[in-house]
Amino acid sequence: MSGRVAVAAAMCLAIVSGAAGAARADGPGGWTGFYAGLFAGYAWGRAEATEATDPSLLFPFYNGVATPYRFDPDGAFAGATAGYNRQWGAFVAGIEGEIGYLGLRGSVIDPNGIAIFGTPDTETSFKSDFYAALAGRLGIATGPALIFVKGGGALLNARASTIDPCVAPPVGCGSGTLTMNGSDTMLGWTIGGGVEWAFAPLWTAKAEYAFFDFGSIDTAGPSNLPGEFYRQSIDVQAHTVRFGGNRRFGAPPVTTYTK
Repeated sequence: MSGRVAVAAAMCLAIVSGAAGAARADGPGGWTGFYAGLFAGYAWGRAEATEATDPSLLFPFYNGVATPYRFDPDGAFAGATAGYNRQWGAFVAGIEGEIGYLGLRGSVIDPNGIAIFGTPDTETSFKSDFYAALAGRLGIATGPALIFVKGGGALLNARASTIDPCVAPPVGCGSGTLTMNGSDTMLGWTIGGGVEWAFAPLWTAKAEYAFFDFGSIDTAGPSNLPGEFYRQSIDVQAHTVRFGGNRRFGAPPVTTYTK
């Protein structure tokens, strides 16, 4: 887990712990019950790619060196959620599923090719669309607000490619073109937190941050030796912010709280 993610998780836990000390339930748990809703937001990510490599070659790295390189895909983020909460006093626990569109898009010219050959003609691209996640939630209800943290598993449908069309000047163009492609349903995890506000007896609004680590996607394409392949791995992470609303079903009105 990166330092920024660890700090974000610690801040979420500190907020929940502080709210727990300030909240006292005055009645039965109003957050108990099923809910469903919609959300929209923005995602920005990091993709780190290994250099295209064929170990069977005398010089295995397509652009001369093994240095990984990165780029920053981003895009729209929207979908639907459904879940169930159970409240005990001020504490709320539940499970939430989400499904939707996570449109990370980005590309980069392989800097290894520029450094070694001086020809900017090897491009790595990444794009994603469908995603889903299932997470547990823990929170503190204080007044009409629910402050929560969440964590669980996630998946992302994605495609990646690295292509060298060899259209740069002949010097450094190599012995041929390179076409590497890959598509996969990436499996990973998510952690985040936010606040949900009951603005009406059965309606809530929410603001939320979540971090996703989807693991890696692999690409492959023919190398200069018959039957051999260049291969590459691209690790993908994403930060997301969202705003949305939920409709609660079969639940009592949200309980009020006092200090």
